[in-house]
Amino acid sequence: MENDKQTGEKGRNFVRRLCFIAIGISAFSDPMERLNPYDMIFGALVGLLFGWLFRKFLRSFLSLFNGKLKKEKGKKPIWDAVDSGMLFLVPFTVMLLLAVYYLNWSETRGFVAAGIMAVGTAAAIEFGKAKGKQEIKNTLATSGTSFLFSFLWTLSYAYMAKAPSLIEGGVRLIRGIVSGGGVGL
Repeated sequence: MENDKQTGEKGRNFVRRLCFIAIGISAFSDPMERLNPYDMIFGALVGLLFGWLFRKFLRSFLSLFNGKLKKEKGKKPIWDAVDSGMLFLVPFTVMLLLAVYYLNWSETRGFVAAGIMAVGTAAAIEFGKAKGKQEIKNTLATSGTSFLFSFLWTLSYAYMAKAPSLIEGGVRLIRGIVSGGGVGL
């Protein structure tokens, strides 16, 4: 029984990480060169970092508003609710991948924002199930955190989108200098 729970937890973590990697890769995908390794690596790293921060903040705010439950039952109910809520990102990630790689859309920030908001709502619902009752404070905590991260993703994307091409240019410059090609003026 305990082994099944650990397997389920590992599966949820794998799916969550895969979703955030896919979100990052899709978001930073260049419409002219979809499989650019610099875009893909940068996107995967940003997606993982963003997902990790989002998960930590959701857990922290639920813990902050539920100190009594945390003292009685520990962090496990909060962590499980957030991890289960993160699974609601799957349909949005699938839609995002289809939009980017099948329909060739380049403006897909709405999928990410909607997915993040859905995760917050789902985490509050899952936590309410674990607690035995729904409370508005938990919904507000997760929705507020989700809104903040959705807003940060949308706002910061315009700045972060320039990074992969700058990294690629820097790598090519260093390769040219190291290989003896020098810098042509």
